Amino acid sequence: MPEAATPQLSNIGSQGAQANLILDSGSSALVIQGEDYQPGEDDSLTTTCFAQNRTYGMGGWFGPVVKTRIHMGRGPFSVSLEETHVAVTRKEQQNSFAEADGIMGLAYYELNRAYDLTDYLTDNNVSPAATYPWFLADEQQDDTVREFKGFLKTYPKSYLTPYFTQLEQQGVVGNQFGFVIHRSSIYQTSQQRSQEALRKHPLNRGFFVLGKPKIHTSLFQGKFKKVKVLDDKYHNVHVRSMRVGNSEPIAAPELDEADRNHRTNGIIDSGASFIVLPQLLFDHLLEALIKVNADCEALLDPYRSFTGVEMGVDLAQIDLAAWPSIYFVFDGAEEDEVELELKPKDYWQVHAPAPNQASFQFTVLAGWPNQCILGLPLMASYFTIFDRAAQPHGVIQFADKA
Repeated sequence: MPEAATPQLSNIGSQGAQANLILDSGSSALVIQGEDYQPGEDDSLTTTCFAQNRTYGMGGWFGPVVKTRIHMGRGPFSVSLEETHVAVTRKEQQNSFAEADGIMGLAYYELNRAYDLTDYLTDNNVSPAATYPWFLADEQQDDTVREFKGFLKTYPKSYLTPYFTQLEQQGVVGNQFGFVIHRSSIYQTSQQRSQEALRKHPLNRGFFVLGKPKIHTSLFQGKFKKVKVLDDKYHNVHVRSMRVGNSEPIAAPELDEADRNHRTNGIIDSGASFIVLPQLLFDHLLEALIKVNADCEALLDPYRSFTGVEMGVDLAQIDLAAWPSIYFVFDGAEEDEVELELKPKDYWQVHAPAPNQASFQFTVLAGWPNQCILGLPLMASYFTIFDRAAQPHGVIQFADKA
């Protein structure tokens, strides 16, 4: 899926190597690009027999797994954890991490698969039988990311404890985390600016809160709406329907039988910078928007298929006041259903991907099942809390930002 450039600064190993990591509630591995972290210089490192790989809708990687110290935050607002599993990329596809240095997965253990290569290493006379320093026999040297995935699947599979789960189990933080963000695309402003200037712009900054987000009362207002989490694989939710403005709602399709491994027809995913819809909902969305304003058909045509690259149209053609809000209805944790609003300013990102352009934040992915991926555009209007302490699978809470 498209990855969101919402990085969190972490310090890796004894040298405190700095890495900006995508915070992804839709994956579980902690992975760092090989060029951003030098394991050979890390006195905190211990090796393992594991390797990991991931392939996304866009991008992918593979590499060895090591264990080392991870430090996040500054001063009294910081946490450290020893012996954390970290995958170090040996090969990656282009744009796997957008502008970041890696990904911090915030989902559950089932998505943190690793493969035990002890037999492979022993057969190839690697001693000790560890995946770092990286070793591959000649026949694997030129494997692509997807080819290497097939190779790994021939070896025993294990599930590593994800970083956030380790923090919670060791009593470092509570079993919750929250986000305050303002954008799903980088706000480029009305003129070209340096990357440093863009990083400092208030719309490109936010908060990631580990532990007990609600104690930070300055970040939200009003009551929380609680969406029920139905499965602890991806932070799975059930999407009942979608409504465009004041039109009649359309029921969200259920997963086909062959796609039941995705568990439910929706996930809340901080690692997705778009809203991904099943074709049925996407077609309905465009038709409903064109009914509201027939002049917008030409604006929306370029977005009928996803090219893998964010596209912009002339910002002067977008009058946000003329576009309706879009509403999604979910199974509620305390009420029968919960409705969340996606505002025009969030599904049209102004000054993105370039100054004086606007980018439409809905898409479809070819071959993806009937599952809505509800990413940063939906979260941008809310203080969003992933409350994993609530039983049995948790809840996701949404309150208006202060």
